[in-house]
Amino acid sequence: MLQKIIRNDKYRPEMNRTILQDHTSALHVLVVDDEEDVRLATAEYLAVLHNIKADLAGSGEEALLLLLNTRYDAIISDYEMEDMSGIDLLKTIRARGDDTPFIIFTGRGREEVVIAAFENGADGYVMKGGEIRSQFAELAQKVTTIAQKKQTEKALSEIQDQFAEIYINSPIAIELYDKDGRLLDINPACCDLFGVHSSDDVRGFSLFDDPNVPKERLEALKKGETIRYRSVFDFDLVKNLNLYTTSKAGKITIEVQITPMYHGDHQLSGYLVHIVDVTEETHAQDEIKNQKLFLDRLLETIPIPVFYNDTRGRYIGCNQAFEHYIGFTKEQIVGKTVYDIAPQELADTYYAKDKELLDAPKTQTYESQVWYADGTMHNVIFYKATLLDQNGNIQGLIGMILDITERKQAEEVIRQKEEYIRTVLDNLPIGVAVNSVSPTVAFSYHNANFLKFYRIPEKALKEPDVIWDYIYEDPEYRKNIRERVISDCASGDPSRMHWDDIPIIREGEETTYISAMNIPIPLSTLMISTVWDVTARKKAEDELKQANRLLEGMLNGIPDIIGIQNPDHTIIRYNQAGYDALGLSPEEVAGKPCYSFIGRTRPCEICATSKALQSKKQEMVEKYVPELKRYLICRSNPILDDDGNVQLIVEQLTDITDRKQIEEAIGQSNQKLRLLTGLTRHDILNILTAIYFYHELALENSDPNTIHEYITRAQEAGKRIEATIGFTREYEEFGIVSSGWQELYSIIESAKREINVGAIRIENQISTSLLVYADPIIRKVFSTLIENAIRHGKKITYIRFSVAHKDNDLIIICEDNGVGIPLNDKAHIFGRGFGNHTGIGLFLAREILSITNLSIREVGEEGKGARFEILVPDGKWRE
Repeated sequence: MLQKIIRNDKYRPEMNRTILQDHTSALHVLVVDDEEDVRLATAEYLAVLHNIKADLAGSGEEALLLLLNTRYDAIISDYEMEDMSGIDLLKTIRARGDDTPFIIFTGRGREEVVIAAFENGADGYVMKGGEIRSQFAELAQKVTTIAQKKQTEKALSEIQDQFAEIYINSPIAIELYDKDGRLLDINPACCDLFGVHSSDDVRGFSLFDDPNVPKERLEALKKGETIRYRSVFDFDLVKNLNLYTTSKAGKITIEVQITPMYHGDHQLSGYLVHIVDVTEETHAQDEIKNQKLFLDRLLETIPIPVFYNDTRGRYIGCNQAFEHYIGFTKEQIVGKTVYDIAPQELADTYYAKDKELLDAPKTQTYESQVWYADGTMHNVIFYKATLLDQNGNIQGLIGMILDITERKQAEEVIRQKEEYIRTVLDNLPIGVAVNSVSPTVAFSYHNANFLKFYRIPEKALKEPDVIWDYIYEDPEYRKNIRERVISDCASGDPSRMHWDDIPIIREGEETTYISAMNIPIPLSTLMISTVWDVTARKKAEDELKQANRLLEGMLNGIPDIIGIQNPDHTIIRYNQAGYDALGLSPEEVAGKPCYSFIGRTRPCEICATSKALQSKKQEMVEKYVPELKRYLICRSNPILDDDGNVQLIVEQLTDITDRKQIEEAIGQSNQKLRLLTGLTRHDILNILTAIYFYHELALENSDPNTIHEYITRAQEAGKRIEATIGFTREYEEFGIVSSGWQELYSIIESAKREINVGAIRIENQISTSLLVYADPIIRKVFSTLIENAIRHGKKITYIRFSVAHKDNDLIIICEDNGVGIPLNDKAHIFGRGFGNHTGIGLFLAREILSITNLSIREVGEEGKGARFEILVPDGKWRE
């Protein structure tokens, strides 16, 4: 099939050209003859009259040596030679595999010599003798004819091989049809493109019956025209019409060229079809079209004016925002330059900037002005960039306009306000500065009082961080105050950025005192630093402190609350411990009855002061004050006048709550230890008994399988001991941390994070200010409730935590919308070992709560969800 195609001269012009070139080149032959005169004459004749170069050999052996290193177009050999005949030389050459054309040139013309020559592979035979010119002309003609024929055959073979290589390995699909349009062959690329196993599966397919070829194109092909077309090839249509078997489905887009092939006599010999899959290219083109459409649409929706210019400064496009901004339509803009739509002065600026951008491709931003559509001048910012093609050549530029007219107006207003503020700051009675703190202290503004109060010169603010050296002479103090100020400022806490009574100490000068405060400027690294002189106040305070130091020292040295009160229980004053305990100032305390500070309207039922007023001697009572939730020892000592009447009462209040709680904590710790010991000792002993049992059975049994089973059971029992110990490790905090006030909201949030709740919603409706007195391990109570709800609730979608009040008690509620707890199980769920998991969770939860006198119960309704209520007695919660 390939040879057929190659023999079509119309489709092998390169081959013909090569052969013609070879015909015109000089031939190179080897003349072999043992007669020297004949050799020389033959070579001379061929060279002079026929442009045939000849090498000479006087024997067969000499010829064979020359043939080892030189390739000749032909060999001319005498038949009869002394050492080796021409036939023997021919046989030897052919035995080597050398197919160089061989011509016998001899005076012997016997028939058997001719036959022997041709039987052994000779290509020609020329008789010596006769007319010399005719004899050598025949020899030259035969040499030329035979050599060129050999060259032609070789060239044809090489071209055939090249075409076959191209045909087989071409990435382009190729089909070969005969003159009637019947498919003869397809290359591997075509098989792959159309999902065909081999050319045998489609051989004989009719080109003119192919439904994928446009009819009008087929008509042109039948007229002898080369046709090209692009179409959608439908594999499903091929299958429906049963045209041939294909592994492909769906549709692809192909580009096809069908070329008629002719013999040398212009007779149609067949059709050559080239097919390229352009599906991705088509999709890419469609995508580019869609993208351009999207970009055009996007451009029109952008509210910022956008325009395009070519390299000559002519507008080639814009969006609607640009039209509206300058008051011209797109038709009026396209093709025009800046000089057609802007005043000369502005146009000169635009042109110069555009030229600068085109000369040095980059992006460009600059402020300018534009005549707005209403005839007013607007301040704008131009953003421009060069447009490049895929080869990096400049095609033009794109620009956008940002109107900053309002911003400019706002900047002017701000400038005026800044000037006003600066005037105010310059005349404030305190020192004010604006500065950075980190990484260095650098000032951008200060008023005169800032320098005055710090007692520093102007140059102290010129260089970053040198202000510290000017203010504080002592290196150690300077280091400490600098670190403190920088740390306080870095904290971001305004309460830390206030420094009172800082001494300014200079050798040989009076010490002054200042107070300072820094105010962070939002969205900035700068701060407003203020300073004021407090020297006079500091001196007055020092004198007052000196006068009261002894009295205050005695009272404040007592850790108990000391109160001095009138006989009617109104307070004159407390020591510092009293003010701290109440969180009140002396002014808030003076003149008010002591019982009013705990929210009562009359004295306590058991009151040491009331008893001292009656007995006129020191009285002591120990009591629990529920309003304070504290245990106190109250000692009241009456001060009598000369007549024995009570003038004042000095009351001492000693807080023994911690002592009480320590006593209670000791009991709780013992209870916790007993609880854990009871939980684990019995379980571990039972499991150990089972292990010993399996061990004895294994020792008494000889069956390896049975022994292995006993050892495996003992191993599993050992793992249960490990799990039990792991459980006790989880609760090893028992007794380590004493019970205390726990923030309930945070406890529940922490418990939530311990459990993977998946899609279940956890609602925490507890107030963040609600505190419960409990062991810290109470967190495990709530994680157990969440875990049990998830494990047993089945259809559960939420778990809600809330609180309710009953009298003075608090009720913590945990409820869900799961399947609830069966009525028969309610009495047992808090029992140890109940349930299909560990059987310890709710049991331990109840025990944890009971440590601080809290209790738990379940009151939900089966089928509607579980509801657990934790009762917190009065005194065990506060808010």
